[in-house]
Amino acid sequence: MRTTLTLDDEAMAGIKQVQKKRPEATFKEIVNQLVKKGLAAEGETVKVRFKITPGHDTKPKAGLNYDKISELISIAEGDFHK
Repeated sequence: MRTTLTLDDEAMAGIKQVQKKRPEATFKEIVNQLVKKGLAAEGETVKVRFKITPGHDTKPKAGLNYDKISELISIAEGDFHK
């Protein structure tokens, strides 16, 4: 998410100090990490919602009896079953 953020002089000075210690990190990464640490200090948890999307059709295959698990395993595992 993109947003405009106004930082006071103290906050900006603190971020610059962190940047000196971690020159490989971008400004965005540092600000995000500091915000998350601040939330954690307040007892808040940061949760990222995600959605799992299957890469194939997940509908049951026609003609298979899903009540007979051993038969399904036999079909899936072939010669390696049992």
